[in-house]
Amino acid sequence: MKYAFPILAISLLISMDAAVAADPAKTTAKPASPHTMDHGKSDPSHGQMDHGQAAGAKGSDAFVKLDANKDGKLSRAEMAKDPKAAHFGMLDANKDGSLSAAEYAKAKGM
Repeated sequence: MKYAFPILAISLLISMDAAVAADPAKTTAKPASPHTMDHGKSDPSHGQMDHGQAAGAKGSDAFVKLDANKDGKLSRAEMAKDPKAAHFGMLDANKDGSLSAAEYAKAKGM
């Protein structure tokens, strides 16, 4: 008999928890927002920027100024005047020893 009260109390708590969980009036489902996005149907390029186009065909003003021989690329020597020169190896994505306008444009956020 000394276990009757604890068993009764536990069974009462379990039954109340199940009743509360099953009550749909007590759930707080958020209504669908008109600003939600179905990511399964989204454009894969959404939110991505083509940095090559941002620099333009000739590149930014800084790129044009640094390109001393006007070949459309920056050599390590030409890049030496730029504060981002220490990152030349990292910016040279195709490892051809020079920076294109697109490669230089990616350094803008550095």
